[in-house]
Amino acid sequence: MLDRLIPLLMPLVTLDIGTAARQVGRDGILYAVMAFLGLVGFALALAGAVVWLQTLIGTGPALLAVAGGVLLPIPIFRALMAQWHRAEQKRREEDQAAEMVRMAVSTLLPLLLRAPGAFLTVAVGVIVFLIFIGDEDTKGHGS
Repeated sequence: MLDRLIPLLMPLVTLDIGTAARQVGRDGILYAVMAFLGLVGFALALAGAVVWLQTLIGTGPALLAVAGGVLLPIPIFRALMAQWHRAEQKRREEDQAAEMVRMAVSTLLPLLLRAPGAFLTVAVGVIVFLIFIGDEDTKGHGS
């Protein structure tokens, strides 16, 4: 078992920081530095807000106000993410339905073209269906 794991782990053990930095690239390192500086700046801004609010309303309420301000966007983001996931799921379901229709048409069309009677029956059925669909739309909007 160990003889199988050693070839897999060897590149991780022998990887030096210079090679890793080149593989990640300069952009990755710069993004990591920017993220770190952003987090430090955010923490200092929160501390400053607490100190400033402390002079106005006291320590406890200041901490609660800043914590509330930081935590309030989380449920909003969760609701947005849930909406995006629902929209993506709906789009996937529509794509699957369209793919099923495409597969059905690509399978049935050659069969129908070989049998003129079946083709004529399907064509008449589609025309009647479209007539009744148009009739239902007109009745629904007119009432």
